[in-house]
Amino acid sequence: KKMFALFAVAGIFLVVCRHGHVVVMCDMIRSGELMKYPLAMVKRLLDRYGKDIGLGYNIMCAFFKTLLRSSLGHRVVAMNLRGVVPAFHGHAHNRACQVGWHPLYVEGVGLEDFEECERTFAKSNHLASVTRLSTPFHRKQAINEHFCFHD
Repeated sequence: KKMFALFAVAGIFLVVCRHGHVVVMCDMIRSGELMKYPLAMVKRLLDRYGKDIGLGYNIMCAFFKTLLRSSLGHRVVAMNLRGVVPAFHGHAHNRACQVGWHPLYVEGVGLEDFEECERTFAKSNHLASVTRLSTPFHRKQAINEHFCFHD
């Protein structure tokens, strides 16, 4: 039974700025990639950075509806949070979604492609083999060391 406690943490959920720096990170616990993680991250971003944030998320077109229905909805509108589907992922969505959410069509986002998380995860792939069987302390230590020095 203790052995399976190693697998309680399913991965990490993070927010990366356009410069590649990790802004917020949390463990995903066994439940997978549910809406609780991006909701918590949006709350943290609004608390820390305030108004006029542009945020890319692979399923922003669906997530934004959830976000507006959540307890954060009024803050999201008042603080002018802009949602974008990252450029690479946007092409997998239908045309109506692309026009509303693709960074090419969202005013004010510049030339940003919102794919920095993908680049960050590509650089951190080697952590999976290192942390798979490590203790929770050593797992967090390895992840922290990687992201402190990855740029």
